Amino acid sequence: MTASYIRGALVVAAMVLAGATHAEVIKPIKSTRTEIGGAIFKGPDAKKAKEHGTTTIDAITHTSTDGAFQTGMYKSGAMREEIAAAPGYPVEEFLYFLSGSVKLTSSDGSSMVVHAGESVTIPKGWTGVFETKGYTKIYVVYDPSAIKK
Repeated sequence: MTASYIRGALVVAAMVLAGATHAEVIKPIKSTRTEIGGAIFKGPDAKKAKEHGTTTIDAITHTSTDGAFQTGMYKSGAMREEIAAAPGYPVEEFLYFLSGSVKLTSSDGSSMVVHAGESVTIPKGWTGVFETKGYTKIYVVYDPSAIKK
């Protein structure tokens, strides 16, 4: 027997003794073209709500075990929301638009329009106006205040 074979056997034996052979397998989470095309919003986990006077659908695809990191898809109808100075935008969010667009007007008066096929990152604390005629987005949110203790 070679030294590497013996080391490997010792590692496996140690894992068995420690109970590590029954550990949960962590796997990647995939969103298919069909789901991204809209099927995800028809699934049992998609949550419909009324927000800011419009219907929204949120389909969360992953939440980290500590609760601080989340990914998903979100669909919204027309809306206008003013994000006030205190506390400002509540999370760090990356948004990639699949359809529609959003106009973001910062509190200093500068504005940008983000269209389908483009992305934007909104930092926590941002203030301004969020306006849309409707959109579908893929999002990534980081919120350390959501960490489960």
